[in-house]
Amino acid sequence: MNTQTIMVHIGERAWTAETLHSACVLARKTGAEIALVKMVPVQHFGWLGTDFGYRLLTEHDQEELRDYELTLEDYGIQYSIRVMQYAALGDALVQAAESVGAQIVFAQLPNSVIPYWHKFQMAMLRHRLARQQRQLLEQAPGVPEPPVGEPETVSQP
Repeated sequence: MNTQTIMVHIGERAWTAETLHSACVLARKTGAEIALVKMVPVQHFGWLGTDFGYRLLTEHDQEELRDYELTLEDYGIQYSIRVMQYAALGDALVQAAESVGAQIVFAQLPNSVIPYWHKFQMAMLRHRLARQQRQLLEQAPGVPEPPVGEPETVSQP
């Protein structure tokens, strides 16, 4: 029996944190594993697949990866962390989803100054992933449960 894989693309920090919690809840409920993917832009096409391609991976990025790893460990689910280079983010997300064997993909593309360009790019990403039998989720669905061992907090009116 194959284990289901949920890919979470590391985007904007607040979005990623919320999405990671939701993905972990989903993974716990379904017995899936999480593939956390950090995409690193390359400055030149010739750098793809080389150590030069990782020049834009900063210490801050590495600290952020460690923070997300702690979240994954708190949920007690199987996970992997991948750092991949890209020249075109939409194409790279499709390739990353294929590489990790994800059935569900949480991903976000950067906004554009051109009206509707972001919507078009997201529609194309959704279409390309659907052709591979993968589902794209842009936003975290619902409020996540707390990780194992953390008490639930109840807000008072």
